[in-house]
Amino acid sequence: MATSRTARTPSSPHGTQAWLAVVRAYNLCDAVMTARMAELGVRIAEHEVLANLATAPGITQQQLAGRCFVAKSGISMLLAQMEARGWVRREADAADARVKRLQLTPAGEALASKTLAAQAEVVRAMVAGDSDAELDQVRDSMHRVSQRLEALREADALSRASAPRSRAARPARRG
Repeated sequence: MATSRTARTPSSPHGTQAWLAVVRAYNLCDAVMTARMAELGVRIAEHEVLANLATAPGITQQQLAGRCFVAKSGISMLLAQMEARGWVRREADAADARVKRLQLTPAGEALASKTLAAQAEVVRAMVAGDSDAELDQVRDSMHRVSQRLEALREADALSRASAPRSRAARPARRG
């Protein structure tokens, strides 16, 4: 018999404190990065695209969407905006003309250099004073957490897919 989510044992106070620390650090990092990117005239999502194309030029739109944790349609709209700004170009793949490879333009490369430098500055500030061993421990711990959350997300998706679908209540007709 499956246990409902509400019937499960609540997290320990220690687990909740660790979770809150991660959430706080993430939110602070996001706020600092958002402000730093805004100074450069870039949104966080645009920085993600610039950073990915700077480090992996020639990837496809689908690969980029997977790296940025964004739906392909969202990336498509973002790329169109970035193309209009002269930062990105799409080129036909030499082996398959249906596939478009993504490249930064010279203006995009220059901007990516600035956004990556700003990101590196934030990361340096985040880890200042921590030893390599401490950073390895954080990385390993967050990797394990990510694996467990991915498994939970997949289980939830399977549960939703196998659950009987109920008919949505129709709104009352007026008139």
